[in-house]
Amino acid sequence: MKPALNLKQSQRLTMTPQLQQAIRLLQMNTVELSEELIQAHESNPLLEMEDPLERQEVSHDEETIEVESSDESRESLDEDWVSAQTYNRVSGPNAQLDIDFDIPDRSGPATLRQSLEDQLSLLALSPEVKLVSDRIVQYLDDAGYLQVDLEEIYNEVSSEIKNEPEIEHIQMEQCLEIVQSLEPTGVGARAPSECLLLQLRAIDNETPGHREAGEIVRNHLHLLADRDYQTLKRKLGVGESELKQAVDLIKHLNPHPGFSVGDISVNYIVPDVVVEHHRGIWLARLNTGALPRVVINQDYQQLVTENSASESFSKMKEQLQDARWLLSNIEKRHSTILSVASEIVERQQAFFDHGPAAMKPMILRDVSEALDIHESTVSRATNGKYMLTPLGV
Repeated sequence: MKPALNLKQSQRLTMTPQLQQAIRLLQMNTVELSEELIQAHESNPLLEMEDPLERQEVSHDEETIEVESSDESRESLDEDWVSAQTYNRVSGPNAQLDIDFDIPDRSGPATLRQSLEDQLSLLALSPEVKLVSDRIVQYLDDAGYLQVDLEEIYNEVSSEIKNEPEIEHIQMEQCLEIVQSLEPTGVGARAPSECLLLQLRAIDNETPGHREAGEIVRNHLHLLADRDYQTLKRKLGVGESELKQAVDLIKHLNPHPGFSVGDISVNYIVPDVVVEHHRGIWLARLNTGALPRVVINQDYQQLVTENSASESFSKMKEQLQDARWLLSNIEKRHSTILSVASEIVERQQAFFDHGPAAMKPMILRDVSEALDIHESTVSRATNGKYMLTPLGV
């Protein structure tokens, strides 16, 4: 084979830095874009930033929307949290404290699980009971409820125990009772009714309304949830004052005891698009008020323009070009997301008028063909984005 020179013609798509930035910005949601703009402002002196809080362009309904458990929901003890589920608690002996154990030293507030593990370390327990109790604690949610059946935990720990007496089903109930004896009172429950009963057991039986409160929690939580006080009085055979004492006692119980321990993280969602009703139709608009406003510093821009031929201003010329690219790509991002959101809202008018039953099936191709853009663009414009509507986020 002889060496030779060959000419070959081909087509290849090369993504410029500007195009790469445009794609990256389109994929970001509002929170990520805010962070990107803050970083750009810090690294480019030609950019100025105006805090969105100072502009006050976002109404309270459009601001950050909390979607996890909040402090207000934890502290509210009205009838709304009452569930109709009931569960009879199995009684059992409490474990004894051994004060010779060292108390673990933790920096910062302990989580619910850490707090319960620390308490278990102070109890004189056999290895197998300690293992099961620790495993039960691991299956508690942040509110303090047991999320799996004891049978599942039994099958799991039975295969792990070696050279120890076998765990029996009766021991599973005893281990759960040990966990339920820990603080805060009510942890380890499998239902709201059991959680409330555990707390009632810790209250003096002579407390006014105690007997009636226990009867309500065991058998009539659904009536309390419906606020059917007349039926409750008839079922309990009590008068107005006795029922009020029982209901007041239940209100002072905590249906989410786990929330009283440690720090519970709260996740937030900032909507990228807001849907509003205007002149008989539903319209989409961008929630740009949640973003910091970034502009080019006019003084610097004029300085760079007047000295464009100077070599000493080459770095600032690059920063000016980067700033222009950024603002241009942000505008393209906003335009694309608004176009896609508007098309979705236009196709789903019946959904916003009548609810989920009227939702129309829709795929990426439907929107891409209507807007004459690629499906990947629609995917980037919608993936990880949130829409605030009167029906929810």
